[in-house]
Amino acid sequence: MIKLYQPYLGKDEKSSLSPSVIPWDAGSNTDNSTREYELFKQIAKANPEATEPWGLVSRKFTHKSLLAIAEFHHFAEQKFSEGYDCVFINPMIGIEALHLNVWQQGVQCGHAGLDQIIGFLETSLALPLNAPMDKNTFAFCNYFVAKPSFWNSYFAFVDKVIVLLDQEVAKGTEVGAIYAGTGSYHRDGNITMKPFVIERLFSTFIQHHEFKVASFNYEKNFYEVKFGGKFGEFLFQLSALKNTALQLKQENLLMAYDQIRFFIYSNPTYMASVSLLDDPPDFFLTKEYTELMSHQFVV
Repeated sequence: MIKLYQPYLGKDEKSSLSPSVIPWDAGSNTDNSTREYELFKQIAKANPEATEPWGLVSRKFTHKSLLAIAEFHHFAEQKFSEGYDCVFINPMIGIEALHLNVWQQGVQCGHAGLDQIIGFLETSLALPLNAPMDKNTFAFCNYFVAKPSFWNSYFAFVDKVIVLLDQEVAKGTEVGAIYAGTGSYHRDGNITMKPFVIERLFSTFIQHHEFKVASFNYEKNFYEVKFGGKFGEFLFQLSALKNTALQLKQENLLMAYDQIRFFIYSNPTYMASVSLLDDPPDFFLTKEYTELMSHQFVV
C-alpha cells in the first residue's frame, strides 16, 4: 500500500484535498528556494521506519496532469505490485514532445546561465546531463512515488549537487553567481536558479542509476484535450517520433524529428502557447474561478 501526500496551507486548502491523499502542512517549509524538496525531506524524517512506497504531489496535480489523484494512486499501486522501485507521471507532455531533455528545455525557456551550470555539473559528476531523454526519464513537477531505498539514493544525489553548487557560491565563481541569482521565471522574479536545477535532477537521477522506474504513458486524447485537436495530434506524433528514434537509435529519425519540431521550437509565440497550455495559470485553482464557474450566464 503506497502513501501519497499532498501539501496544503491553511484550513481552506486542507478541506479541498482529495480523500486519496494524506494532508501535509506546507507551512513548516522553511526554505522556499527548494520548494517541495524540503517537504520530501520532512516526510522522510517523520517516517524513518517506513517500508512502503510514498510520494508527495502538489495541489496542482490534477490541474496539470488531467488525471484524478485516485487514478494515479491506482496506477502506482499496480506498478509497485509488478516490482517497480519508482513510479512517476510527467504532466508536461507538450514540453516533452518539443525537447530532447529537461536541461535543454531550461536553457530554451530562458533560465539565463543554466547552460554553464550544466557544463559544471557534467564535469563534476561525470554524467552526461544533456543526453537525450525519452518518456521513461523526461519528467517535470516531481510527481513521483518511490520505495525508501530509491528516496535515500535520490536524496544523496541531490544533496551532493546542492553542496557542489553551494561551494561555488561561497567561492564567488561565475557558476555560483548564476546558481544564487535569478531563475528568470516569468511567474516569480524572486526565485533563484536553485529550484529549477533541483527539479531537473530527478530525470538525470533515474537516467543514470539502476532502479526500475515506471512512467505513466499518455494517450493521444490527453494531448487533444490539452492543446486542441490539430495541435494535440501534432505534439503526440512528434513525441512518438522522438521516442521511436531514441528507442531504435536511429539518427535519421532523430534528424527528422529535429527538422519537424523546428517549426514550433523556433517561434517564441508558439513555444509560449505550449508552455501555457501545459501548465495553466494558478487562477484556475482560485475561489474566484470556482465562483465564476458556479454561475450560469445567459447571453
